[in-house]
Amino acid sequence: MSKYTGIQKEETLKGLIFKDFFDRKKFGYEPNIDNIDFVITNAKTRGELFAEEGSGASIHYLWAESKKGARDVESMLTQLLLTCKKTYDKAEYTAPPFIGCFDTEKIAFVPFHDILPLFHENDINWNTTPSNHDAPDFQKVRSKVIKLILTNLAVYRFDDDDREIKEFIKTHFVPGGRGIKSPITKGNFVQIFTKWVKEVEPAINISKDDWADFKANGILECDFYRADIMSIDGSTISISEKLKIILEKDNYKLQERIKGRLFSTIIGFTDNGEAYRRFWNKYERPPANEYQQYIIDRRDLLVPQNIREVKGSFFTPKIWADKSKEYLARVFGDNWQGEYYVWDCAAGTGNLLAGLTNKYNVWASDIDEGNVETMHSLIDIDENLNLLPSHVFQFDFLNDSFDKLPEGLRTIINDPEKRKKLIVYINPPYAEAASATTRIGTGRNKQKVSAAHKTSETYKEKIGRGINELFANFFVKIYYQLPGVKLASFSTLKYINSQNFVKFRECFLAEYKAGFICRANTFDNVDGNFPVGFLVWDLSVKKQISGISADVFESDNKAEHCRLQGQKFIYTVSKGRYIVDWIRTFFDTENDHIGHLRFQGTDFQTNSNAYLTSRPSANDIRESKITNITKNNHIVICIYLAVRQCIEHTWLNDRDQFLYPTDGWKTDSEFHLNCLIFILFHGQNRISTKDGAADGLRNHWIPFSEQEVDAKEKFDSNFMSDFLKEKTLSAEARALLDAGRELWKYYHVKAKNNQSASVNASFYDIREFFQGRNNRGTMNAASTDETYNALIGTLREKLGTLTEKIRPKVYEYGFLKE
Repeated sequence: MSKYTGIQKEETLKGLIFKDFFDRKKFGYEPNIDNIDFVITNAKTRGELFAEEGSGASIHYLWAESKKGARDVESMLTQLLLTCKKTYDKAEYTAPPFIGCFDTEKIAFVPFHDILPLFHENDINWNTTPSNHDAPDFQKVRSKVIKLILTNLAVYRFDDDDREIKEFIKTHFVPGGRGIKSPITKGNFVQIFTKWVKEVEPAINISKDDWADFKANGILECDFYRADIMSIDGSTISISEKLKIILEKDNYKLQERIKGRLFSTIIGFTDNGEAYRRFWNKYERPPANEYQQYIIDRRDLLVPQNIREVKGSFFTPKIWADKSKEYLARVFGDNWQGEYYVWDCAAGTGNLLAGLTNKYNVWASDIDEGNVETMHSLIDIDENLNLLPSHVFQFDFLNDSFDKLPEGLRTIINDPEKRKKLIVYINPPYAEAASATTRIGTGRNKQKVSAAHKTSETYKEKIGRGINELFANFFVKIYYQLPGVKLASFSTLKYINSQNFVKFRECFLAEYKAGFICRANTFDNVDGNFPVGFLVWDLSVKKQISGISADVFESDNKAEHCRLQGQKFIYTVSKGRYIVDWIRTFFDTENDHIGHLRFQGTDFQTNSNAYLTSRPSANDIRESKITNITKNNHIVICIYLAVRQCIEHTWLNDRDQFLYPTDGWKTDSEFHLNCLIFILFHGQNRISTKDGAADGLRNHWIPFSEQEVDAKEKFDSNFMSDFLKEKTLSAEARALLDAGRELWKYYHVKAKNNQSASVNASFYDIREFFQGRNNRGTMNAASTDETYNALIGTLREKLGTLTEKIRPKVYEYGFLKE
């Protein structure tokens, strides 16, 4: 226990923490700036006390979340980040060097730059209520926070670490006096750029049309900003990367000729530099030496999100780049670098090529001139990047003609025999035409991801919907325009087994040589928990893809070490042999419906989108994601859903496909009833009397009679209980049904004294009755009623036992292949 234990008010706790650990002569304390609980600033003079917010008078050293009582650090930091994102985006205050949190027992600090990547991810709902720790969106952010803070989180306990806390603050919170400029660091350079765009960029003397030409040539606002921050006394310092723009005597200077119209190489300001001087009076330039290379290397963080999405780029971690070279040696021999040529046509900054030794046989190209310049600069300082400068060049692989290639590479491509010795070694972009936000209905399709490329226009009829994947555009151009080469590439595994790649597989004929699989979220900027494969193909041998076997590697949290976990076989699926093709044969449009099946996709990643419902959405009906459940097909519908829900979704099986089964399932009546009982008590059974009431739809899914559960009124439908009468159930299904009966009985005890409780309640309705919903409308995970919690706990235990009974049948009847 600490001396703060028992404090009942957060404001009291915050005041004491400031008083006990922060010197009032050096620091100021602001409670509740933009709902941030605890903000440590520089001590203000009298004049600064009356300065406008955002005027630059206040320097922030810490943003922190506070809680009375004892809370976990990860949740407090997550609440803080969901709160301060808007403050960060507004850029009225410069981000502090640290964020933190404290309760009555402990205090924690994390460098701000450690969590900065989170603010640039596009699959987070930043409108999540920060205080709602049970919300799925909150938990999603929390899991990301845990990964980001793992290395540099400092946690101190008030009862043991008083001296250490004060020493940490003394060492890391270096206050500035009046007029002292704020330093530029890894943690704040992106946010300072946001403010720079508002305050300086509009005054740069470039017209709207001229900006269009600049951007067409790969020069963005961030290139002017980088010239600014890497300068001293009005001129850009000498740094390792050749910048597109430099600063010279407080004016910008182009480092290269811009294609299109003629431009002056010197660019000034429309206001004689007033906004520029006013802005940079607030910040110390250049950044400290230890930050400079990081800031130069991370130009990607300054590129607008829409441009990053269109490029879809992800950097290859060293651990997988090194592992891929082991597999190249396995396939092509230990002397492969002397016997083969290598071209990485999506090289980024060259980290896939690091470690190669024969620079005379290696070429690297990238669409982004900035990446090419980075590679050129790294050649001189990074001994692992062994490339010839003349072999590193800008090239838009999906648009440009091979006539633009360097002569040496062009000679190899034009010679059929030499071309057979060319390995196209790549980690191409994985972007899709639809982003995560598009799929959840909050964004628009990323049309330029594939549709803007000449390759897409040329081959979209050949490979069908596969053209929506950017990596497939690379593959198809390589296949048709570089015939006979070897392809060694990282990518998702969709082209092996996905429905969208059926046409692709019909034309992409090649011999698989070897490969391995790893987690996608070990790659930079990738959060998805799905498999990425490095697979090697010989395009000179024409074979239909029939499935591949690949080694599976797991890595530690930092992706620095990996271990072989085993092998996985990925099956190729023929057109018309997916589970959706099977279930369509049982669609019933003739008979009255007793519910609806919502179905989507054929793999594990889309399992959450398959469920029973009483009332489908208009959008699902329009997109044909709904089919009727009738008294003639309800067993088959439940088999379909049970098969998709009874096996745990993991990163490794994420893209495994559910298949058209063999005929063995047809005569297995125990399997039929096991699946029915399983779905009756599964969370994906979302049949609800509330949804159906307006249409007069009765609940046909109550598996008990009124007498069994002592209902206060007669049910509207006894279909399900009548159907189950005299059926022979397995012991596992019977145990689950018995557990369900006890839950229904308890509900009807409670319902007798509650006018709003429906006698016809479904399993979903009963869960909602006891668990309730939070302020975002999401059903709570548990109830305050302990009797209910015990009953639902028993039911879930029996559900798990029945799950084990069903799983082997999924493989036996061919719904999945092992």
